[in-house]
Amino acid sequence: MTMAHFVRGWRQREVLITLGLALVSVLLWRVAWAGWLFYPFHVFGTFVHELGHGFAAMATGGRFLQFVVRPDLSGTATTAGGVRWVVVSAGYLGSALFGGVLLIISAWGVSARRVLVGLGAALALVCLWYARNLFGFAAGLLMAAGLMVAGRRLDDRWASGLLLFLAVHSMLDALDSLFDLVKLSTHHRHVLTDAQTMAQYTMVPAVLWALLWCGLAIAMLVVSLNIAYRRVPTTVEERRTWSDTMRR
Repeated sequence: MTMAHFVRGWRQREVLITLGLALVSVLLWRVAWAGWLFYPFHVFGTFVHELGHGFAAMATGGRFLQFVVRPDLSGTATTAGGVRWVVVSAGYLGSALFGGVLLIISAWGVSARRVLVGLGAALALVCLWYARNLFGFAAGLLMAAGLMVAGRRLDDRWASGLLLFLAVHSMLDALDSLFDLVKLSTHHRHVLTDAQTMAQYTMVPAVLWALLWCGLAIAMLVVSLNIAYRRVPTTVEERRTWSDTMRR
C-alpha cells in the first residue's frame, strides 16, 4: 500500500481535529497557569479510574462497595470478590477503554447531546450510591450537573466538540498516568500503586505490569482511531481500488 492510498483511507479532517485537540491538551496541561483549566477534567479522569475498578468487580462476580476521590486527584475503590487481576487492571485500562468508546461514539454521528446527558445522569447515580467522601460526592454531582446542562443547552456542534474533548482527554490522561506509573514502579517502589498490588498478587515485577498496561492502552488508542476514522469505501470503484491496493 502506498502512502497516498493510506492517507486517503482516513477521514482526514476528523483525524486532524482529534490530533489538534490532543496536542493542545498535552501542551496546556503542562503549563502552570493553565493547569486549573484542566483540573475538572483530571478529577473526571479519577472518577473513571475508580469506577473502572468497581464495575470490573461487578462484571466478574464481585461487589462494588464504595469509592472516594480526593482533591489531589488520588482515589480509592473498595471492592469484594471478583477476579482480582481484572479488577486491579481495570483502573487504567478502563479509563483508556472509556476514552476509546467515547471517541468512536463521537465519530459515528450519535447525538452528542444525549450522550452528555446520559453520562451526567449515570455519574450522578453512582455518586449517590457509592461515593463516600464529601469531595467525591460534591465534585461528582457538580460534574454530573454540568454534563447534563451541557447536553441540554449546547448546540450540536459545541456538544460534539465537548464529547470529543472528553474522549481525547480521557485517553491521554490514562496514558499520562501510566507513564507516571512506570516511573513510580521503577524509582519509587515503596509507593503503593495498582502495579505494586498486582506485583504482590502475581509475583511479577510492578514495572512489567505498568509497561503491559501502557502497551494495551496504546493499542486501544490505535484501534479506536481505526474504528472511528477509517474511511470505508462506498462505491464499487473505491472498493475495487482499495482491494487492489491491499494486495500490493
